[in-house]
Amino acid sequence: MRDQLRVLRHATAAAWVQYSAYHTWRTWAFTWLSRLLIQACFYALIGRMLGSADQVEFLLIGNVVAVMAIDATVVVLLTVTERHLGTLALMVAAPASHLVTYLGRGLPNLASGIAASTIAFLALPPLFDVPVPWPQALVVPLMIAVVGASCYCYGACVASLVLGFPSARWVALNLSYLTLMTFCGVNVPISFWPDWLGALTSVLPMAHGLGAIRAFLDGGTWSAVLGGLGLEVCVGAAWFAVAAYGFRRMVAKGRADGTIEFGV
Repeated sequence: MRDQLRVLRHATAAAWVQYSAYHTWRTWAFTWLSRLLIQACFYALIGRMLGSADQVEFLLIGNVVAVMAIDATVVVLLTVTERHLGTLALMVAAPASHLVTYLGRGLPNLASGIAASTIAFLALPPLFDVPVPWPQALVVPLMIAVVGASCYCYGACVASLVLGFPSARWVALNLSYLTLMTFCGVNVPISFWPDWLGALTSVLPMAHGLGAIRAFLDGGTWSAVLGGLGLEVCVGAAWFAVAAYGFRRMVAKGRADGTIEFGV
């Protein structure tokens, strides 16, 4: 466990150096964050055009949480890029599970997503006259972090499936977070979809966590809120287990056929 944590720390530190070389606080705030805030505002304005305060609240809260999923699923690009650059063999040689190394590489992006979603939650509801129960709502960023971790595990699973096809990484990334935004109650209730599709949605991240956040903001019981967050944790753990199996299988195949040292 000590080696696992040490490798995770170093992988995260290396990823942060890479991330901070790409983004300064100015570029992050005025390009990436502003883009995410504008996206959330765009959907909230649709609700205002419909003339419904309930629609404004539904669309705004859903998209405030969804902006986090975009950053969380960027792990698809980061892990596949390691394969594309031919550095996978070095990661597998680390004195820890290659899964730990991979996941550590994307943690700065997960933190970025949680920060962006939290800023959006603090800044946008007053702009659209959406009522938020203060100071109780200060726990919402913690709920967003739970949803973010679940989405991150989902993104890692997708990455493990496309490691052998680096050219498909952008398609996989876009389909990953668009699937969440479409079916997990961001812009339309899950009940909008057919029953069989709603049942499939229950295995996707964000569906239960977003439902818990909505219930909390609507004054729901703590049992309902904590139940939703508990299901979100279970869903994230399941995706993590599938990701671990996928990475292990890919590495075993690379060792067997001698392709582990080559980007493909």
